[in-house]
Amino acid sequence: MRRDNAIPLYYQLESILRKKIISGDFSPDAPLPSEEMLAAEYEVSRITVRQALSILEKDDYIVRQRGKGTFISDKFSKIDIPRFTGSIEDLILMGTRTDITVRDISWIHPPKHIGERLNVKDDQKVLRIEKVRWIEDSPFSHVYNYLPPDIAKKVPTDMIKLKPMLMILEDELNLRPFEAEQSVEATIADVEIALILAIHVGDPLLKAERTVYDNKNKPLEYVSVLYRADKYAFTMKLKRKRTKKSVGWI
Repeated sequence: MRRDNAIPLYYQLESILRKKIISGDFSPDAPLPSEEMLAAEYEVSRITVRQALSILEKDDYIVRQRGKGTFISDKFSKIDIPRFTGSIEDLILMGTRTDITVRDISWIHPPKHIGERLNVKDDQKVLRIEKVRWIEDSPFSHVYNYLPPDIAKKVPTDMIKLKPMLMILEDELNLRPFEAEQSVEATIADVEIALILAIHVGDPLLKAERTVYDNKNKPLEYVSVLYRADKYAFTMKLKRKRTKKSVGWI
């Protein structure tokens, strides 16, 4: 196990075991390796193993049965992980299936790359909305919505905690989100995000940055989201592209 001296060993081990549970490396019908086996495999003490397992048990990933061993919890197997497959409808649907906590709403001068995406002038402010989405009574994602001033001034702020922003744009402002450009990358949680999402510093996250456009290619919003990797999945559908000279994927 690669070690980070800034993070307690049991947190590091808990993170490794949690990833294995999520990815299906452990069979739900068989016990996990014993404390002694885990201690030997990861070169840590049994106390460290017990601390890591205690966190997993508290979070309903595992259940320990005296005399039988440690098993994947039934509660974990029933968690419905939201999946994004690349459509505007998926984004709206995911929004309707999660709860919202609004942390802040403020007018700011946006970072340069966001201002460029929203086509705002250097001296213009945009509306930034900070939210946390919840699923299964746990924080699921940390969200920043950035809206250009002409749109932001029309947004009913009392609706922000009730509807996904895409639905507000459609239902309340009569705008039509048509397409989005999105990038997704892996990152890790810093101290602030770890506290907000109830995870550990250094835990894996998926970071998505997207710009939403209408059918005339006008930017409607810019969104920056950090998703807990254990509660979100990103899938893509690939089509085969055939030409006379080559075969490839698009």
